[in-house]
Formats: sequence, C-alpha cells, structure tokens
Amino acid sequence: MYAMEFAQVGENIQHLLDERGMTQQNLAEALGISKQVVNKIIKGNKAINVKEIAEIAQILGVSADDLLMVRDTNTAPDSLSFMGTVQDEDTLQKINRIREAIDEIHMLEGVLHDK
Repeated sequence: MYAMEFAQVGENIQHLLDERGMTQQNLAEALGISKQVVNKIIKGNKAINVKEIAEIAQILGVSADDLLMVRDTNTAPDSLSFMGTVQDEDTLQKINRIREAIDEIHMLEGVLHDK
C-alpha cells in the first residue's frame, strides 16, 4: 500500500463515519484508542494493520474491502505529478522501492508514536 493510499483509507473511514452520523471520538472509543490516533489514521499519517482494518470495518458495518477501496484517484499509479509520466520500467521499479521504503517508515513512526 502506498503512502497516498493510507490517506485514501482514512478518507473512506471518514466518509463512512459521516454516513453513520458517527464522530472520530465514537470510533476511538469503540476501538479503545485515543481520538488523536483515529485522527492520524483518517489523515493518512498512521499506517494501519490488518487487525485494525478488520476492527474498524466491523464497527462501521462494512467489509474490509470497503475501507481499502481506492476511489477516484487523480494520479495514475505510474506517474509523479512533478515530473510527468514515467515510462521506463527500471525507473518505475526504483520509484516503487522508494514508495515501499516510505510506507515502512510511516508504519514504524506509527508504532513508535503509539507506544
């Protein structure tokens, strides 16, 4: 999952909260975590694991797929807005390795901040 997709999951969660008339505080209480952590999840600033996705899906009465669905994205997966479309396969692989490293850094930061 790319870092930009963590934000998409957060948007999906917020959309479902709004549909159900729930607040971030309601979700935090149901999960047994702080509202600040829920806010980080919704803003895409905290990587969430499979267990958390499953718990949130259950609380919101949806499937995990509903939370993970990528909705209307503005950028193609093989493009970077500041440099246009990348066509070279070697460059795409390097970009994907960098994205994966960034995702791991985000996940580790989330783990460190939650302790």
